Amino acid sequence: MTTHQFTVREVVRETPRAVVLRLDTAGSRVVFSAGQAAMVGLAGHGGRKPYSIASAPEEQQRSGVLEFLVEVGPDGQSRPNLEGVGAGSRVIVQGPAGGFVLPRRLPRNLLFIAGGTGIAPLRSMIASALARRSPPSITLVYSARTPDEFAFDAELRRLSRQGRIRLVRTVTRTAHERWRGRRGRVQQAWVSACVRGRDPVCFVCGPESFVTKMMELLRAAGIPARNIRREQY
Repeated sequence: MTTHQFTVREVVRETPRAVVLRLDTAGSRVVFSAGQAAMVGLAGHGGRKPYSIASAPEEQQRSGVLEFLVEVGPDGQSRPNLEGVGAGSRVIVQGPAGGFVLPRRLPRNLLFIAGGTGIAPLRSMIASALARRSPPSITLVYSARTPDEFAFDAELRRLSRQGRIRLVRTVTRTAHERWRGRRGRVQQAWVSACVRGRDPVCFVCGPESFVTKMMELLRAAGIPARNIRREQY
């Protein structure tokens, strides 16, 4: 795998349990496909962990920025491989790697199903698909524990309001009274409604138990195995 060293442009708190790590790639860009991952760690430290790239290749070409969605602890502290990371830190990126990517020739309909921080590679894919000259029809089903744990929420809701994607959000734990979205785990009826008459190619990413359940729901909705891609953590 190719190894790069980049400077951190900024670290932005995205949810109570995740930050967005924005790296300045000017002068040495990473060549990758939407959905791929890379090994990431602080320069000068041996530890590196795999993270899906959350930004699209087209965004890197336009802004010179590479983004990762990184889980943090309750105190906001990153894992040892990125402990103390902040603006100006030097970060090693090895990659890209992985075959969880958009097909070169996009189908007419895409269905994405994300659980928690599993939104990262799907956000990259969605942005890349929308950058095409003739974007496909896109549906995103996104499950999080609470309303404040939807990463990239403002961006996704804006795309939904603009009619560029169809967005279905649900929370699985306590939600405040202002929450107007769905509640509970993703249901068979929701998945069936998303795929009915569309024959989409489906991408699922999230915790292992979530991905296993979503695979069952997709198969029950009549989606053939060749149309389903999965990534779990």
